[in-house]
Amino acid sequence: MDNKIIEKAVKQFETPFYLYDRDIIRKQNKKLRETIPSNSSLYYSIKANPLIGLCQFMRTQTDGTEVSSKGELYIALKAGVSPNNIVFSGPGKTDKELEYAIDNNIKLINVESLKEMELINEISEARNKITPIAIRVNPSDSHSNARIKMSGVSSQFGVEETELNKLFFESVRKLKYVQLMGVQVYTGTQNLDSESLTINIKYIISLALKLSNQYRFELKYLNLGGGFGVPYFSQEKELDMDKLKTNLIAIFEQYCNELRGTEIIFESGRYLMAEAGVFVVKILYAKESKGSHYLICNGGSNFHSASAFLGRFVRSNFPMHVLNKEEQDKVYTVTGSLCTPTDVIGQDVKLDSRSEIGDYIIIEKSGAYGLTNSPSEFLSHENPMEIIYADSKFYILREKVCQQYKQDNQNDFNVGVINE
Repeated sequence: MDNKIIEKAVKQFETPFYLYDRDIIRKQNKKLRETIPSNSSLYYSIKANPLIGLCQFMRTQTDGTEVSSKGELYIALKAGVSPNNIVFSGPGKTDKELEYAIDNNIKLINVESLKEMELINEISEARNKITPIAIRVNPSDSHSNARIKMSGVSSQFGVEETELNKLFFESVRKLKYVQLMGVQVYTGTQNLDSESLTINIKYIISLALKLSNQYRFELKYLNLGGGFGVPYFSQEKELDMDKLKTNLIAIFEQYCNELRGTEIIFESGRYLMAEAGVFVVKILYAKESKGSHYLICNGGSNFHSASAFLGRFVRSNFPMHVLNKEEQDKVYTVTGSLCTPTDVIGQDVKLDSRSEIGDYIIIEKSGAYGLTNSPSEFLSHENPMEIIYADSKFYILREKVCQQYKQDNQNDFNVGVINE
């Protein structure tokens, strides 16, 4: 993102805040659109960033939305996404979530077990309606180089490929209130290897066609997932979109006859959003401790857990810089203001040696899996504002939220009852 845009924002808004650039979202969408086959659909994975204002914009950029909870489905509908353009995924859907999805007549539910199908059938029977479904498959093998694998390994996701036998499909056919439309496979996220993506996509197509032919159901829907990666760290290279496009052209030429009449869907969240956002924090204190130099800021892991690598044994640093001080000549540890040593958003990162109190640190590639992926309630700090830059103006997507306000508006209860 252009530093001039960020500089305007810090003059107008109090940090910390997330800032998004609409033009960069458009650019990423265009790159991905030009890579996948023109007759395929692109769905926005709302989990990457469920801000309703962004979802309203993504409705104009993509063909549909992939949701994974009742809350995400509510946001998608509130953003104006047509129910016929919403698919629902996730391994632990509750009966209330399924009821909400079925009552809103969404396009399709990606189911992850026979038990889930039976529950959908039961809910649909009570409403005397037929619900379209697809089977999410956990394939026997995965050639994915994704940083986070979601299939081809032991997983809570999907139905094991080895369990997709005659008995399984006979059980599905007995369910009169579900309609099997096709197959979904999501091999993993954050894949930067075009060859790996190609191999997996070809395997998924082959698997779906094999299942369709062997167990005699019409393959009307094939969800190839996504996993299109974004390079965060110095050792990573960008996904070669030109190579991937060439490979996909060859694959879809090979299968064009067999896939005629099948709706092909790709999903993306991170690729569309990550590059378009930054997280901006202000340096509150600068100090030295036992030879290490610290920059303590007004936002940390509570607002950006991905940059803090919470829950991971190995960490790297998100790309970051000090606004208008571009040198990388001194090693710092960048922290937030939480009372925990894990509140580190940059460990031994090289920044400008002139960094001082009042400067702003920009954590780049923060448009996906940012605030809503973070433990923002910890220590009850005021939540940051989220802003989008569009048509040379700033628009507030989410106001600052004071945690004390949240506390004051909780339902009261009689403490004396607890003490008794």
